Amino acid sequence: MQFVLAPPARSCGRGAHRAFTLVELLVVIAIIGLLIALLLPAVQGVREAARRIQCSNNQKQIGVGLSAHVSVFGFFPHSVSYDDVEETPTVRVAPPARNGRGWILSILPYVEQQALFDRFSDGDCFSGDYSGGNAGPGTGAGGLWKTGCRDLMQVQTSMLQCPSDPSVLGLSTNQWQWGGIPVARTSYKGVIGDSNIGFGSADCHNKIRCPGMFWRHTWYSPISPAHIRDGLSNTFAVGEDVASVNEHSTAYYSNGDWSSCYRPLNFFPDPLPGRSDWEWVQSFRSRHPGGAHFCRADGSVEFVSEMIDITIYRGMATKAKGENVSIVP
Repeated sequence: MQFVLAPPARSCGRGAHRAFTLVELLVVIAIIGLLIALLLPAVQGVREAARRIQCSNNQKQIGVGLSAHVSVFGFFPHSVSYDDVEETPTVRVAPPARNGRGWILSILPYVEQQALFDRFSDGDCFSGDYSGGNAGPGTGAGGLWKTGCRDLMQVQTSMLQCPSDPSVLGLSTNQWQWGGIPVARTSYKGVIGDSNIGFGSADCHNKIRCPGMFWRHTWYSPISPAHIRDGLSNTFAVGEDVASVNEHSTAYYSNGDWSSCYRPLNFFPDPLPGRSDWEWVQSFRSRHPGGAHFCRADGSVEFVSEMIDITIYRGMATKAKGENVSIVP
């Protein structure tokens, strides 16, 4: 008897396997790529929303510090310039040591940074004069430029850093009056007002009075709530800036903690001007799409659209000009 082995039968059942064809594989890859392309903007949108919330919280914390300072002293924190007032005041006031101390230092005890403030104080960083020029501190410089205080100028505080602006992270060695000296920077600047910085008689950054809340010489006439006749809720106190655009961004320094609302919100010169044309960038901007956060004098925080009418924008930047302006939510 002869036996013949038949070839195994092909199964059409559930266990059968068949490889993908090249066309099918390409279709699957294309579908996956399309899904990623659709999901990526959504993921980025969620991340930016989280960053905006954190940025808003940073400014709310600053607003708490401003209000607490007013409660304790009766006036908002002020700055002390590194140089003399460039005008003859009608009422002579004895100037403090030209130590370069910025208003941000004064709110540290009220934003859970008492230890950092004490280190500045214990390090004798508030005494002595700058004794230098725009190129940098002179020999034996005092105030914030003391050798023993420079490590404190490098302390980075997350409250001062907008998470949407990576350029504010890390130290900088090219800030005005701090060339070659590493310093921490801030995303949040005090509002000097609607001054046309660097152009014409409206410029007040080196004078004894400005229409806004913060500038280099606010020590001369500290601002109380009574000075804000336009209303605390109708007056910008602090706004956002981008550290890589503006080299006046040293965190604890009186020539790095202010900007103007003269130029439109989110004005980015392209290309960036040279270092000597600093006045073109002394304004407010952010990396958030569509606008930037501002803290008002009453401590409230709002995201302001970059499409805001320039008249309203400038009006919100002044404290006592009598403009009948406000931002309607």
